[in-house]
Amino acid sequence: MRVAVIGGGVGGAELIRVAAPGPLEFTLIEPKRQIEMQALYPEYLGGVARLQDLAAPLKPFCERTGTKHIQEKALRLEGNTVVCEHSTVEFDYCVIATGAAQNYFGIKGVENTFSINTLEETKRARRFVEDENPERIMIMGSGLTGVEAAAILAESMDASIYVVEAKDRILPPFSLQTSQLVEKELSKRGVSILTSTMVTEVKKDCIMFADGSCLDCDMAIWTAGVKPSQFVADLDLPKKNGWILVDDYLRAKDNIFVIGDAAWIEIDGKLATKTGLEAERHAKHTAQNLLHLTEDRPLEKYAIRASTDNQVALISLGCDCAVGVVGKMCIGVPTRLIYSVKSWIDKSFIKRFK
Repeated sequence: MRVAVIGGGVGGAELIRVAAPGPLEFTLIEPKRQIEMQALYPEYLGGVARLQDLAAPLKPFCERTGTKHIQEKALRLEGNTVVCEHSTVEFDYCVIATGAAQNYFGIKGVENTFSINTLEETKRARRFVEDENPERIMIMGSGLTGVEAAAILAESMDASIYVVEAKDRILPPFSLQTSQLVEKELSKRGVSILTSTMVTEVKKDCIMFADGSCLDCDMAIWTAGVKPSQFVADLDLPKKNGWILVDDYLRAKDNIFVIGDAAWIEIDGKLATKTGLEAERHAKHTAQNLLHLTEDRPLEKYAIRASTDNQVALISLGCDCAVGVVGKMCIGVPTRLIYSVKSWIDKSFIKRFK
């Protein structure tokens, strides 16, 4: 059974690792040469993590699992064929695992910002930090990536760090208790937090706000949101808010599965979060369902673990500290133990592929 996997991130790579080698014939369509752990990008930006901690080469992994690697971008689906930049891949089943792209919401001057949504962008940001040693850094967006980047930069640099959030508190998808605890810890590290503050323009040396005020800055980092990849946006499949709508088995169609950030997963009244934890679980579940198909066994329904009303996360706060979130409960002690667990989880993911 031929399976085309589009995207070699957390979801796509883990699916192949779980199911191969075996009865499935995998083709991985991924323009990069390596698997990357996005959860460690903020630590790399702050000089805490090394490149070898957050990436593993795809070639030996594909050789071990008997996977064919097409190092091209997927452009579109035509029936049971993936059309790539220079080739086509026929499939019996397809798994879309393309992740998400940075969303700038049409803000003027975003070319003056840095992103930590991809490894190449994070490396560019790290080079700027090392070469220019900026004294005032503005981080737009206070989701997981934004608060982790702020905490780690505050630890590793002698700089003024600001977090800018349009909503009335940081980490808006999380509970009020979580927001308050993380804000307290960031403030202890000297991070300035500006909530209910809307960015209207990013200039080379300052940030403009909706009330007409501005703040000087030497470096602007954008972490304020994600949107579907261009590949997903162009697909003629059922969607919700731009994301591919899937059923209880993570299928958009009978022979097309969608996992990770590309999918809108709503099951039994719960909406799945777009996190590495959920993407990894999607991958394992879909791997098992694909194996069921080879044996003519029924598919198993997916069960959401981290939903929007029951968040599950580990949040780094610098200084080898972290907090754990389970639903509305935020576990703040012992912070060093929680950090050790988070670090082990993040780094062990990449080690699986080496």
